[in-house]
Amino acid sequence: MSTSAGTPSNDALPLVRGAVRAMTAYVPGLQPGPGQRLVKLNTNENPYPPSPKALKALRAAANPRLRLYPDPACRLLREQAAAVYGLEPSQVVPGNGSDELLAIVMRTFVDEGGTVAWFQPSYSLYPVLAAASRARVVEVPLPRGAAGLPVPRVQAGVFFLTSPNAPYGTAFPTSWIESLLEAFSGIVVADEAYADFADETSLPLLARHPRLVIVRTLSKSHSLAGLRVGMIFAHPEVAAEMAKVKDSYNLDRPAQAAAAAALADQAHFRRNRDRIRATRARFSARLAGLGFSVPPSQANFVFAAVGPGMPAARELYAGLRERGFLVRFFDRPGLDDGMRISIGTDAEMDALVRAIGGLVGR
Repeated sequence: MSTSAGTPSNDALPLVRGAVRAMTAYVPGLQPGPGQRLVKLNTNENPYPPSPKALKALRAAANPRLRLYPDPACRLLREQAAAVYGLEPSQVVPGNGSDELLAIVMRTFVDEGGTVAWFQPSYSLYPVLAAASRARVVEVPLPRGAAGLPVPRVQAGVFFLTSPNAPYGTAFPTSWIESLLEAFSGIVVADEAYADFADETSLPLLARHPRLVIVRTLSKSHSLAGLRVGMIFAHPEVAAEMAKVKDSYNLDRPAQAAAAAALADQAHFRRNRDRIRATRARFSARLAGLGFSVPPSQANFVFAAVGPGMPAARELYAGLRERGFLVRFFDRPGLDDGMRISIGTDAEMDALVRAIGGLVGR
């Protein structure tokens, strides 16, 4: 069958699942084009290099054994993660970044037509995963600066809790998460992509709450975004169920080796984490001094909402891009009054403050 112009018509598209045809794909942060020199502060990457020990392990793994499949059980990585986080290796399920792990959660716990819930705003991948699974969605409004937020009462199989939240950066106290576990009968997924920069984590709750599933990533705090390594922490029996639906060889040999070495180098991790936390506090104060409203952040980014008399956030975003800075602007109601800004080096943040000050006339 052909069109009148002679181009073959695409008779494969009607065979694509209806849920996939109807869904909107996840939109990642803008990437600089070839030759563009931009200060990249829009995807929450770590501004500092990975551990030298991780790089050494990565180079060593680039050897003739790459012809062989990697360890499907990721034993070395699981053992190292268990040692660092005070768990048993049977509680750790590694994956190709936290995105794959969130998909594993959906495959394990959510049937077609099941219900999932999360706060809005939260990580924008959740709606994509739900749509692909034909799951029903309950979104709970999240006020900016959610101190004293009541525990939501929802009926769902899974509640995705991004803590610290993206894009606001605010974290949920451990005691609040325990209250959610007590009030909610389904699986609580603590999506802790930024927890290494926070004061608290839900890890202490894992021993007494089998319905808690924790998702971590080494992309942010361990500077390994280019390798895509994440981990689920769960009750051993729950972890075993989730391991059934992961891809067979979901982490390659170099990624496993580098991730284990990065976790073993806790001194390097703590040094960079502390630098980022200090820069975050100083940058937040400087933004507030310029007139922005900045919710207290526990992540490696801040959300800066424009104040009275300032240009619109959209204009500031465009102006910063013209000046060589990439930050994140969300073009949707409730978020379009601000920008999410990743924490870079002190020099990068000082330059950004000067650029913002010029744009707002202060």
